[in-house]
Amino acid sequence: MVGAPCVPYEKHRPQRRPAIKPLAPLPTKARHNQPRSPHSAPAEAQRVLCSPLQPPLSQLANTSPQPSPQGKVVEHSTASPTSLIHIDDSTVKRHLVEMLSQDDVDSRVMQSGVRIAYVGQEYSNINYLIRHRTKNPSVHHFPADQISRHYTSHELERIPREAFVLPSRTLVDELLEQYFIHVNPGFPILDEEIFMAQYRARDPRNPPSLLVLQAVLMVGAHVARDRPDRDSLKTMFFRRAKMLFDARFEWNRDVVVQAALLLTWHSEGVEDVGANSYHWIGIAARTALGLGMHRDCGSSTLVAHDRRIWRRVFWILVQFDVMVSLSYGRPQAIHLDECDVPPLTPGDFEGVGRLAQVDFVIQHTDLCSRISRILRDHFPLKRSEEVHRNSSTIADEIIADWWSCLPSHLRPRSADSTIWSKVLLLTYNNFLILLHRPPPGKTASVSVSRSNDADICSSAANTITDLFDQLRENNEIRFLWISSVNVLFTTLIQLSAEMRTANPILAVDALRRFDVALDCLAILAGYWLNAEIILRLFEESSERLQQELRIGKARKVTHPPSRRERERGHGHYGSAATPEEHQEECGEFSDIGWRDLYSIGTTLD
Repeated sequence: MVGAPCVPYEKHRPQRRPAIKPLAPLPTKARHNQPRSPHSAPAEAQRVLCSPLQPPLSQLANTSPQPSPQGKVVEHSTASPTSLIHIDDSTVKRHLVEMLSQDDVDSRVMQSGVRIAYVGQEYSNINYLIRHRTKNPSVHHFPADQISRHYTSHELERIPREAFVLPSRTLVDELLEQYFIHVNPGFPILDEEIFMAQYRARDPRNPPSLLVLQAVLMVGAHVARDRPDRDSLKTMFFRRAKMLFDARFEWNRDVVVQAALLLTWHSEGVEDVGANSYHWIGIAARTALGLGMHRDCGSSTLVAHDRRIWRRVFWILVQFDVMVSLSYGRPQAIHLDECDVPPLTPGDFEGVGRLAQVDFVIQHTDLCSRISRILRDHFPLKRSEEVHRNSSTIADEIIADWWSCLPSHLRPRSADSTIWSKVLLLTYNNFLILLHRPPPGKTASVSVSRSNDADICSSAANTITDLFDQLRENNEIRFLWISSVNVLFTTLIQLSAEMRTANPILAVDALRRFDVALDCLAILAGYWLNAEIILRLFEESSERLQQELRIGKARKVTHPPSRRERERGHGHYGSAATPEEHQEECGEFSDIGWRDLYSIGTTLD
């Protein structure tokens, strides 16, 4: 295995222990002084998991691998875990009774060791009952006693021991550093300061979440390593994280949301419903909604740190949800009309680290929120042509308002601008094309609005191509999330249409940009499988591809071949026509309307 020897993460192994009594609640003052860290196990779990017989992590990290007789490195591993705690079933059966009977339900601070209960909206029976004991109707989250992992997990004893194994300290340090440099600043899913403090302390009483650690290492491998090391490392870390995820090993459900968002960086196979980013965002959304992350927790007794991270994680979830919904054309998992979480402020980024891209995150969240509302409010499933036209106008006003308020330092398209400002512009320009390109199969018509649509789409495609060219020159394409694949897909469709325009100068310029976009997609294909599938689609240069895509089917004409085709010695129709022949044939389709160029008659799955 690449990277060096692996060592067991011993302190996370569930140990079979005798039944123990629930911990006595802390005094009020003590409770207020103990934040509910999202990466630390509850006190009961710490007592159970951290047996004094287990060596500290610092010793484990220095454990040397034992060579096999053949000289190969063999991973040290722990025995398969067993059930955590055996307690009387009556404890669980009285869980609801105990929660509703709390005398301090309004004042008990939700810190480490307290399970958060979201009581739902007013039509919920639990909500109805607990309102008889509370005074503040704006509080939706209440404390409850922690439930033993024995009742919240699934067959802990069946978790393979591989899930509790970590690579060498050197490799872990490298991958963590790469993650917190290139990913977390723009998508601050974790508090870098708290997470790294827990990791460096090697304190078995306050460890970082093993589930999150395995997921972070997977993302770190994505951005830090080249093939074939990247593929093997990502597969290994994803497998280990998923073992823990499926067994519901993690006690803290906040962490489950974070882990699910991190696992969207994994891409395997062609399944895009029950696996990969769409699947994991769905899991994150359901878990977050169940916790009540979509509700304002400012009036609750949740500690300040947890309120900040809840808001941040929720809005990152909204961003991911919107971008994946745009990619697949599927309904969003989060309905913003049912959410009242306050917008992000700079104060919510405390603890994220010195590289935190505060302005980017706030502006990208705002943009994705506007896109979400546009899709829901102005483009319903059942609408008339007139409603569609009016909705486009309203959508333009909403997006233009966002652009007019965008800070100047996030607008530059220069090569030295940050990757995060480029990501922001990619999302913006991709949506412009999706919003303004004509519906497929419509008859061309000449109007000012249609001309504006054509100009908007062409300008957006050019901007996206320039941005990707800069990312390629800076070797930053590897840091892009999976939504970037769809951005290039949108751009290539647009440029494919422009290459068939009447003006040969415009066609050649579109061809040049098409080559740049295709080269960038080829780089992305090394990181995301769906990019490779789309790449094959556009690399095909036969008549059969034209029939499948139905792009520019108004007339079957020869057009300037792309660079890849010129290298192969033929054009899109298998001919090696000279530039003079192309120039002569340009006049044959000078009357083709812009809308006709998008006659896409088939569905691309």
